[in-house]
Amino acid sequence: MIKRYCSIIKKYFSLGANNKKLLFHLFFSAFLRSISLLLIPFTASKIVEYATIKDFSTTVIWTILFLVSSLVYVLFHHYNFVAYKNNSIFTHNKLQQLILNKVTTYDENFSKEISTSYIVNTAFNDVGNVMQIPDRTFDSFAEMINIIISLIILIKINIFSGILSLILNIISIYFLAKNMEKKEYYLAGQRKHQDSISGLMGQVLDGNKEIKSFNMKDDISNYLENYIKQWRKDYFKKRKYNDNVYVLVPMILGFGKILIYMISINLILNGKYDVAMLILIIGYYENIQTEFSKFFQNLSNISENNTRVDRVYKLLNYKTKNMLNFGENNNDNINGKIEFKNVSFTYDRQEVMKNVSFEIHPKTFTAIVGKSGSGKSTIFRLLLRLYKANKGQILLDDENIYEYSKEVYSSNVAIVTQKPFIFDMSIRENLSLVDSNHEHQIAACKRAGIHDYIMSLKNGYNTKLVSDAENISSGQKQLIALARTLLSKSEVLLFDEVTSSLDMNTSKQIINILKDLKQDHTILMITHKPQLMKMADEIIVIDKGKLVGKGKHKELIENNKYYQILQK
Repeated sequence: MIKRYCSIIKKYFSLGANNKKLLFHLFFSAFLRSISLLLIPFTASKIVEYATIKDFSTTVIWTILFLVSSLVYVLFHHYNFVAYKNNSIFTHNKLQQLILNKVTTYDENFSKEISTSYIVNTAFNDVGNVMQIPDRTFDSFAEMINIIISLIILIKINIFSGILSLILNIISIYFLAKNMEKKEYYLAGQRKHQDSISGLMGQVLDGNKEIKSFNMKDDISNYLENYIKQWRKDYFKKRKYNDNVYVLVPMILGFGKILIYMISINLILNGKYDVAMLILIIGYYENIQTEFSKFFQNLSNISENNTRVDRVYKLLNYKTKNMLNFGENNNDNINGKIEFKNVSFTYDRQEVMKNVSFEIHPKTFTAIVGKSGSGKSTIFRLLLRLYKANKGQILLDDENIYEYSKEVYSSNVAIVTQKPFIFDMSIRENLSLVDSNHEHQIAACKRAGIHDYIMSLKNGYNTKLVSDAENISSGQKQLIALARTLLSKSEVLLFDEVTSSLDMNTSKQIINILKDLKQDHTILMITHKPQLMKMADEIIVIDKGKLVGKGKHKELIENNKYYQILQK
């Protein structure tokens, strides 16, 4: 049991979300609060002792001491509350920041292995419980010290009462450990089913139109009912073991209380004890019972949070063989030359890129073309360092891309996707995530051809974009995303099918913008549009992960059968 709890606590502290000063105050206040509680039964017995012999002056002194000890306990209790509040706020914020930092740096495998609902539930629900672990741990330690000291005092007063209390506490701990392990197992199952329910709810929101169109409601409800059934099954089993603890432990300790009362009263009747001694014995046994109850609740909380600690730990320590570390090359003087040298890449045991080599010169526009699934997107993913090539080299300005520091590389290679994501913020706030200088924002928006539209809005740049910018057209959203990319001042711009879902006028606008951007950027675009292929300085043709053509539109249309098929 001790080993298991130590493992939970050790894993929690390995998360790195603690402040030593705050932890010290939390531990010290818990210790003082628990130790000060030991004074109360002793001073209470002294009041009875001197009141019984009618020594009123001494009784008053002990009454004052009783009040002082009670006040000291209250003050230390408040000190502990403040320490808990400060530490919890720090830990909660720190854990959420750590999770955000990790999620934004993981590779694409991460989203396949860990669901969005898992991340959301962990970042909010689990973190809110995990932050309580240091408080519960220090409280448990202080309560155990209190129990041990109380047992020693009881043994010294009456060895039979003390030994009986010790035995009953050992039995209670045995039942506690046996049932808590089972409870924790079924709690983990509950959390798993809760993730499934949350995930289904999220999919229902995203696919609500399809659900209505194809009348999927009943089938979706069946899935939900199945998840709820599994959750309910684990819930009732968890409650069974939880109730065992809450019933058995108090029953055992309550039985001991009755026995000690009977023993003490018998000793009083035989003239061996006075009432003051009865108060002392009962006071310390009551103290043991109260502290053990709190001790059990704290251990129960730590045990329940084991699953939650595991979930946070899994997020913060996620690793795969594709995880990439950045280098130390801080040279930010990038021209934008890109080169693939005999690059091969295997994903899920399937070779998706086979010995590909090509060179792209700075300030040019290169179109990457091929059938769906040919490997075009893999080129972009490798350039964005989402994956690492198994063989060959990928160079930026003749330097291996894995050698650049994170700051340099991420500020020089940027992507505009077919469906860019816009945050539920104002236009200015979305742009400020990259560059908060408003003059730079205006310049970027003018170059992207969206400034005039923004100024036509009632609130201009302060216009709130809601639910991934659904209150503006897809073309306008694309241009805002392009302006955001320009603010990054990246030398290399990757465009992934950016015109595929746009109307003709917006597509023409994007084409004109690309001609302008080519003057000071290296542009790579995945496209199926013949018009864009014709205006490219060079076209790279990919088929089944291989480079099968390279050149301008005119020469490829005459000599390359793969390109000819794409044009048709």
